[in-house]
Amino acid sequence: MIVKLHSQDRKTFRVARILKLYRREYDFYQRIAPLAGIRSPEVFYLDVAPISHRFAMVFEDLTDLQSVSQLDGANSAQAISAVRAVARMHGRYWNNLNQPVLSGIPDYTEKYRRLTQLGYMFNLAPALGRFGGLFTPETRRLAEMYGARIADHLVQMSRGPRSFTHGDFRLDNLFFDAQGSGDVVAIDWQNCGLHSGLRDITYFLSTSVTRETRRVIERDAIGEYHDAIVAAGVHGYSFEDCWREYRSVMLSCLIGPIFTCGSLDLSDEASRRTIEVGLGRTLAAVEELGAAEFLPDRPRAFSTSRVASTLSANAVRVYRKISSSQVD
Repeated sequence: MIVKLHSQDRKTFRVARILKLYRREYDFYQRIAPLAGIRSPEVFYLDVAPISHRFAMVFEDLTDLQSVSQLDGANSAQAISAVRAVARMHGRYWNNLNQPVLSGIPDYTEKYRRLTQLGYMFNLAPALGRFGGLFTPETRRLAEMYGARIADHLVQMSRGPRSFTHGDFRLDNLFFDAQGSGDVVAIDWQNCGLHSGLRDITYFLSTSVTRETRRVIERDAIGEYHDAIVAAGVHGYSFEDCWREYRSVMLSCLIGPIFTCGSLDLSDEASRRTIEVGLGRTLAAVEELGAAEFLPDRPRAFSTSRVASTLSANAVRVYRKISSSQVD
């Protein structure tokens, strides 16, 4: 068996308390897992302290299943299996978010949109300073423009279909049947929430497969996703609707890499390499899919978003000057 405990790092634990990450995982296994439509580990013990947020979980050993390196990326069959598995869950809760089992599960597009925008802007300058060489002129310009429009884009996404989502759907949190049956087990549900179901799909395809594999399977994968949600009872949502939303939601995949590249300690070479690969794949997907088409209109001259955008742009310029002076 495997034991999972709350983080011993004070900063990480503080963030987990604020965002109620361990409480979310507790709620998932207590109420949602048996009905989710996607396999998760069998849990032998689970508890979270309501005030201190200390957390303990004991679950089945998964060593008989296959894990895949994030750097290597999933092959075509594994990627399609993952898409099908999470699609069954999305279809079950598609635009049906008032179910009692989802009570208390946070709504990403409402509760965290302003906080997400501020965090993105705060981390944009150091992210560009550290990894600017991975950006094309177009993706750099898009990343800078997107900062002031994240909240509006999340509102735009909330007007489309929504479902219960994993929130961190990537290879590090997935296990595959070694016999090739297509069975997929998903772990680490502490980022689960209410969001566009395509958010799990865009995040997976933009980080957990190579660029070459994504280009080959992309439309087929979205076709498989659409077939699975329709089989689960979703009506009035065409493949064209699904493909358009996939492209739109891909724009939001800029958020995670900017947070990570701007805030984490990258002194560990292995971690840095993983982040570089993920960022490069994401930027390629955003650009190749023309996700910039879905950038909301420019904020009004004296709006909060416009002021924040100006401050962010100035911060980027200051960061560049400081970095160049240190090099000199």
